[in-house]
Amino acid sequence: MVRIKDIMSDIVDIIVVDDERINLKLIEGILRGYDLNLVMASSGPEALLKVQDHDFAVALLDVMMPGMDGFDLAEQLRSSESTKSIPIIFITAISKEQRHVFRGYELGAVDYLFKPVEPEILRGKVGIFAELHRKKRILEETTRRLETSIEELELSRVALQESEQRYRMVADYNYDWESWINPAGTLLYVSPSCERISGYPPDPFLEEPDFMQRIVHSDDLPVWHNFMNDQSIGDGEGLDFRIYHKNARVKWVRLVKHTVKNQHGEFFGVRTSLRDVTSRKHMEEQLKYSFLHDALTGLPNRALFIDRVSQAIGRSMGTRNYFAVLFINLDRFKAVNDHYGHSMGDKILVRIGVQLHQAVRSVDTVSRFGGDEFVVLIEDLPRKTDVWDLVKQVHESFKDVIEIDGLAFSMTASIGVDIFMNGHANKEDLVPNAQLAMYKAKEAGKNRFIVYAKKMREGIVNVVAVESDLKRALQAREFEAYYQPIVNLADGKLSGFEALARWRHPNRGLVNPGEFIPVAEETGLIVELGAQILEEACMTLSDWREKYPMATELTMSVNISAKQFSEVSLVHEVKRILEQSGLPPNRLKLEITETVVMLDAMESSNRLNLLKTLGIMLSIDDFGTGYSSMSYLQKFPMDQLKVDLSFVRRMEKSPENVEIIRAIVNMAHSLRLGVVAEGIETERQREILYSLQCDYGQGYLYAKPLQRDEAEKFLNTF
Repeated sequence: MVRIKDIMSDIVDIIVVDDERINLKLIEGILRGYDLNLVMASSGPEALLKVQDHDFAVALLDVMMPGMDGFDLAEQLRSSESTKSIPIIFITAISKEQRHVFRGYELGAVDYLFKPVEPEILRGKVGIFAELHRKKRILEETTRRLETSIEELELSRVALQESEQRYRMVADYNYDWESWINPAGTLLYVSPSCERISGYPPDPFLEEPDFMQRIVHSDDLPVWHNFMNDQSIGDGEGLDFRIYHKNARVKWVRLVKHTVKNQHGEFFGVRTSLRDVTSRKHMEEQLKYSFLHDALTGLPNRALFIDRVSQAIGRSMGTRNYFAVLFINLDRFKAVNDHYGHSMGDKILVRIGVQLHQAVRSVDTVSRFGGDEFVVLIEDLPRKTDVWDLVKQVHESFKDVIEIDGLAFSMTASIGVDIFMNGHANKEDLVPNAQLAMYKAKEAGKNRFIVYAKKMREGIVNVVAVESDLKRALQAREFEAYYQPIVNLADGKLSGFEALARWRHPNRGLVNPGEFIPVAEETGLIVELGAQILEEACMTLSDWREKYPMATELTMSVNISAKQFSEVSLVHEVKRILEQSGLPPNRLKLEITETVVMLDAMESSNRLNLLKTLGIMLSIDDFGTGYSSMSYLQKFPMDQLKVDLSFVRRMEKSPENVEIIRAIVNMAHSLRLGVVAEGIETERQREILYSLQCDYGQGYLYAKPLQRDEAEKFLNTF
């Protein structure tokens, strides 16, 4: 005799209907390898054709499809005798509103899953249907074999019906902790998942009415009671609260409740779902911590520090206690970073954070604002002398030698201090005031602390005056370009000039660029200033090309500031100036600093490519001072790198800088980029750079920046 198990296959058919191919692929990936034959359909009509040839265990239907949507397809399936018993699960991204859910259940759906689908839940629900379908097929086979026995046939039918009812219940309450409470408030059903989440089986919840509230965290009990008893809370609304697991651990769960009504719309009770969200809560806490703390040192960051300053001001109201903000900047930290690398620099910063913590009290706050800047909030001291004692203690903490990886570092710091009491402070001013005092400490020779005084702001007022004067000077076109020669290191021939901005003030004469360039950049006037210099430089080289045959091969290099580079009109402005001056585009070279380019590498790449379409040359200025990587340099349409003068100046005394320049030159040449070294002042520097195969150079060895007529004379000497 052939046994039923021999003629029945373990593989069952599942139909998946979705008009998005990627969704079909995702579901196929989730369900692959579970003895399932997945039949895919991309539309309702296609699905109706395929159901005729298969015996499906379950149908997974997308709701939103063109033409025949999921609801229409479900209605078609239910209207056919051969397909009306196929269980339907809707997988949809549409609203979870009650009307959508009830529409599906009215059409005979057994469940709803919302995108994105959790793989565990989908596998669990489909697995139950598949297993029940296998049992159903066995029972159907048994039924066919027992057609001669009415009694056995009836038993088989009842068994199959009961099996389907059990399967529908399990499918509804599979993964989450599901409960059903009748209109009288009696708990009728608790799913087995409660044991996975709480550690307790369903029995105590069913047998002891107050068992649930006994495991709710005492702090969350009032909100839990309110949520469960408040009839105004709508379907699908949730509450996060804590419960005590059987093993005494605290777990976070999310509770969602739904009103249950029968087919006549009568209130049938409340269905609740609880899900373990402990991992999500821990992740939220970690994100909150990282948002308010420095990633390297773990110290409070700027946002948290400013909040604590605000709280300290509030606490100082009505008291005569003193509070203080200390702005700390490490002296010569960049040199340590440059020499030993950022990894060592990071270790030093971490150690200094620990030392500062040890130097102050537990009620005080030590923060890192970034780079080598630390800020300390000292709170609630009865005497001003107590503040001085603590400030001195912080300053003296830097006398301790820091030993890391067998190396000893003697670090010093410049500290600015601002003191307040009795709430007489503005949180927006305290940190800037302390920072300004820190700058004064730097100017006074570093390794000291200075207290903020109002007279320090006089320099700030001067900035406003400079800005006003700059606006007037731009209108009067008092700015002019000076030209510094760029020479080919191989043969000593003139290659081009770099145009540099100079201000010839009617009363003060030539103004130091260090005085007006920072103000121009801060105020945005650098955009108009840069345009004037670019225009003059292009006109100058165009004139020289007409006068001197040797000038036709020269290039004109012009710096582009960060503000200019960010202007959307930059490409149009450069094109206008080239057309107006008549200078061939390939004779103009725009220089953008490495730091500016790397602020937003993707946006920079787009902007540089637009400039490149004009036919001009592009150069990265001050290379070696930023954070460029080989991968980004390959993406940028550059023609040249300019080595920062700090490397050239230290080259003769520091072999490390020679190796840095060698690496830069080799990297640039591998990318087919030319290399220019600036700041060449001695013949020995020129010889070293030439031996390193650097292509071009500029500096006082050849000429200082020259006025136009002086540069023209220099041109005639080559």
